Amino acid sequence: MVNMIKVQNNIATREPIPDFLDQKDTPEALASLLDLSWTDPTLGVQDAAWWPEEDTSGELGVNKKWGVEVLTLDAERQVVLVKRKQVAMTAAEKAARDELIAAQWTAQIAARRFEVETGGVTVAGVKLNTERDSQSLLTGAAFAASIDPDYRIKWKAETGFVDLTGEQVMGIASQVRAFVQACFNREAELLGAVADGSITAEMLEEGWPE
Repeated sequence: MVNMIKVQNNIATREPIPDFLDQKDTPEALASLLDLSWTDPTLGVQDAAWWPEEDTSGELGVNKKWGVEVLTLDAERQVVLVKRKQVAMTAAEKAARDELIAAQWTAQIAARRFEVETGGVTVAGVKLNTERDSQSLLTGAAFAASIDPDYRIKWKAETGFVDLTGEQVMGIASQVRAFVQACFNREAELLGAVADGSITAEMLEEGWPE
């Protein structure tokens, strides 16, 4: 959606486009706003227009926030140049910003860890489901195997059922548990990077167990 700014008497102001004007975001509709002399005089906008804005503020500097804006008419192109001033953030604003950024990273990291943790793992050539319910079932099977030397089980892997001895069940359970813990270890490492400010988007995809 193109942002439009009202121009009247060579003065630009931010005022919404009236409902009675066509507000479709099409070249034709936008062009009709550049000259409103065709409108009914009772509507009060014959000497007004809405021009598209062009932001010339540049990139926001470190520890800066946007301040007041200056609107300048470019009559030749019929656009309003918008230049926002940059002002220093207060200590409280910096703290609030950093807290928000940290919370966003924390949520993203937790979501990625959960995705990897529950996405399955291959142990001894067997592709295993590692969703939370499957983890619980495997833990229960490993406990049963630990108290019954003759324990045998048919375990449903992603490729079908496999026969496992009690020793195999405990071995698989141990490796799955190690895989899950490695996921949480990586989450903790990334949270450390958030705390020291070294976190990057690339790191979110790196270092996870397979």
